[in-house]
Amino acid sequence: MPIVNVMERFVEQKMDEILPTVKCCTCEKCLDDIRAMALNKLPPKYVSTDKGKLFSKLNSLKEKQNGVDIHIAVLSAIEFVAANPRHDHSQQGDEKKSED
Repeated sequence: MPIVNVMERFVEQKMDEILPTVKCCTCEKCLDDIRAMALNKLPPKYVSTDKGKLFSKLNSLKEKQNGVDIHIAVLSAIEFVAANPRHDHSQQGDEKKSED
């Protein structure tokens, strides 16, 4: 099995949770920018086996602060990308609108 940074999956899960609740473009370029920015703010968690992946995920989920750090990193990245999208208007994806 290849070496994997399981933090990538945690970030993706958190993005799936947060993005439907905020106004932000969801084109591939914006999603990639959000993912990259969040991951750059978080320490990597590399594993090399399926068993290691499960062990690392369980340990990470037990650490409340790690979950908070992931939430903050993703939310911060979403806010930045929403305010500073790098795509042109023809590439813009669906924008999620909140009804506040």
